[in-house]
Amino acid sequence: MAEVLFEKRNHTGLLTMNKPETLNALSSGFIEEINRALDLAESDRDVYVLLITGSGKSFSVGADIEEMYDKNSQEIFQWSNFGSNLNLRIEKMPVPVIALINGYALGGGLELAMACDIRLAADTAKLGLPETSLGVICGAGGTQRLPRIVGYSAAKEMIFTGKKIDTQEALSIGLVNHVYPASELEEDGFKLASQIEKNGRLAVRTAKKAIAFSKESDIEKGCLFEREIFSKLFETEDQKICMGGFLERKKK
Repeated sequence: MAEVLFEKRNHTGLLTMNKPETLNALSSGFIEEINRALDLAESDRDVYVLLITGSGKSFSVGADIEEMYDKNSQEIFQWSNFGSNLNLRIEKMPVPVIALINGYALGGGLELAMACDIRLAADTAKLGLPETSLGVICGAGGTQRLPRIVGYSAAKEMIFTGKKIDTQEALSIGLVNHVYPASELEEDGFKLASQIEKNGRLAVRTAKKAIAFSKESDIEKGCLFEREIFSKLFETEDQKICMGGFLERKKK
């Protein structure tokens, strides 16, 4: 059985991390397999939305501790590039990416989920960044993304204590968007994806680009960027079809 599975339903791709025997621990080789699956998703122009999940009890428990334990500072810096670059790639993918957190999402696993645009969780999932309990900190973007998602105070509490939280707490602080029964998580993920699929493909991609720009700019520059890319959409077939369809429906 492949370590990473990729399948497609309509215009939605599903990437499944499939090493349940390791709880989907992120070794360098496993990350290479994930990247290969992402290659498939990115090269398929018919994929409008991507779902990422794990098999078994875990989304991912994070970095493979055995692989990293004996490394010195220079070696671990290079090794951490694997996870950091993976998360940056996911974050910058042109299509919306939705994490389906089916079980444990710890350390690097939660860092990967935070690189996704939207996070849905099973009611049985546990989330946390326990790196400080191992004498280290996050190495793949956790200290940077968590404060942006939940605010600085909540992020500091999670990171300083290394505690694991349940999905109700994760929902209350905005770390996940929705919580579903475990047996319904995948289906509800596809339902959300279908709501995105029905909208203009280029519009959704452009909206993602505009939102990403807002993180790095002041409001004036952000609004100018928004107007510029908004205007360009009026040169696309998507705009003519979607807006034309609206006008036709309005006449009826």
